[in-house]
Amino acid sequence: MAERWGSGLDPRSRIFHDAEGLEDWELIAVLLGKGSRGLPIEDLSRDILKNSRGLGGLLSSNIPRNFRINGLGRAKISTLLAALELAKRLKYKSIRMRGYNPTTLSSYLQGLFSPLKRECFVLATISPAGDLLRVEIVSKGSLEEVGVLPRDLVRIVLNDEASQAILAHNHPGMICYPSQEDWEVYFHLKDLLGNLDVELLDHWIFGIDGIFSCKQSTRLEEN
Repeated sequence: MAERWGSGLDPRSRIFHDAEGLEDWELIAVLLGKGSRGLPIEDLSRDILKNSRGLGGLLSSNIPRNFRINGLGRAKISTLLAALELAKRLKYKSIRMRGYNPTTLSSYLQGLFSPLKRECFVLATISPAGDLLRVEIVSKGSLEEVGVLPRDLVRIVLNDEASQAILAHNHPGMICYPSQEDWEVYFHLKDLLGNLDVELLDHWIFGIDGIFSCKQSTRLEEN
């Protein structure tokens, strides 16, 4: 079946000279190439965005588990997953190139944590020059399941020769207010790093109601 693109030019032609002018569904259409099972690529691309409630939802969706769309088979799902993973890696590269910025980092972490169903801890390290050295998941599972050993985090910070660090973790499906164990990890790690002349800038906790700052003892105002 021939693909229909309304009255405009094929997005695969327009992307060479007007990539920024393409709508979200058109970019997905270029990525996937063609429709299937009698479903035009225009309709399939719009259905994908409708199902995910936009690009933001697409980034945070578990596509293999949650997407049940006519015409979206394993081959097209693999293409979407590869594109989304590239987008995440490019975003990570871009925040490192720009150096440490709390707003940029928290936004990146929000996207990282959104699709996760298990509690995960992330450590970010910052150089004396203010460069972001790493943003890495260092533990998967709750404190009761796995535990976050401060000495292991200290080892990573020292290996990076960092002067500052931020700890972050998520509360999947829960509010961001910290537990007693969360506070203990924050104060213990802060003391250990402080004795080594490394500043623990904060411990951020991401929940369904926003981000909690242990340093400020309040929920952060998000931009």
